[in-house]
Amino acid sequence: MNKRILFFIALLLISRVSFSAIQSRPFRTYPTSPYQSTSLATQLRSAFPVEHAEIFVTGSMSSVWAQSDGFKLDYYQNQTMGGLEWRFSPRMSAELKYQYAWAGNNGLDSLTFSFHDLLGISQNGRSKVKKHQFNIDSPAYGYSVHDFEGEVMASAIHGYLQYQVFTLGNQALSVGGSLYFNEVNGSPFETASFEQGAQINYSLLYGPHSFFSTFGVTYRSDDVLNTLPVKSFTTAWALGYGQRFTRNQELMLQYHGFEGVLKDTSEFSKPSHEVVLGYRYYYYQSMFELSATENIVNMDNSADIAFSAGIRLFL
Repeated sequence: MNKRILFFIALLLISRVSFSAIQSRPFRTYPTSPYQSTSLATQLRSAFPVEHAEIFVTGSMSSVWAQSDGFKLDYYQNQTMGGLEWRFSPRMSAELKYQYAWAGNNGLDSLTFSFHDLLGISQNGRSKVKKHQFNIDSPAYGYSVHDFEGEVMASAIHGYLQYQVFTLGNQALSVGGSLYFNEVNGSPFETASFEQGAQINYSLLYGPHSFFSTFGVTYRSDDVLNTLPVKSFTTAWALGYGQRFTRNQELMLQYHGFEGVLKDTSEFSKPSHEVVLGYRYYYYQSMFELSATENIVNMDNSADIAFSAGIRLFL
């Protein structure tokens, strides 16, 4: 009983830490769609610049199940990102980060079954095959790779430069440009791709409420795995809403939409839609984040579910 009392006192003291001066910002999650997760993808960003600098590390694990006439995908993907964002002038900020993605058994099949049953979502044939497989088949393009557990799927450097168009009270507008280089050797996903992107961001902060929006365009120059033809330009859009329900805790809901990338009539030529729901805890000059990503609308061109966690330190 004494231990329980001390535990609740500790929680009370933590909850009474002075309200963090850090502004709300979107989660640092990356897309879970099979192609976007291993290429340059527009990210939902705050139009407000970071005050000085931010150091961040995030990790995610996802379960991909996509079954259609053109593609059959069944595998796990894990991903980690780390980097630095800094403000070097009143109107300019920059970001540099490294992304590493690999195929690894994260055991999400059972959790995915339970989650779909709980929400009444169809298993879409997943319950008819063995768990924990690593298979990609495309009869339409004659491409097939199996048992690729442990293989590297992406090893990429991202650069982003943002210009502050205006900051007017609780509103801000910014534009930004991205450079991306991904090189993977000695893997079924071997590639060397260079991509570029541009985006515009608008944000509104109102008391405990925060609203974020982004629209972006990405230029792609290489075919997927040197086999699947991609569009030269694709668009993306995103919205986010956050609410602090205590001085140091916040719930965040985000929606991300990505134009289909393939120049055909398959599911991957159609837009993918992802919803991110998560929790954030503020502690002095840091954020601790947990989130879950679920695909909606088109079930066969994105991951079934993904979970992410991150730490962000503001200097």
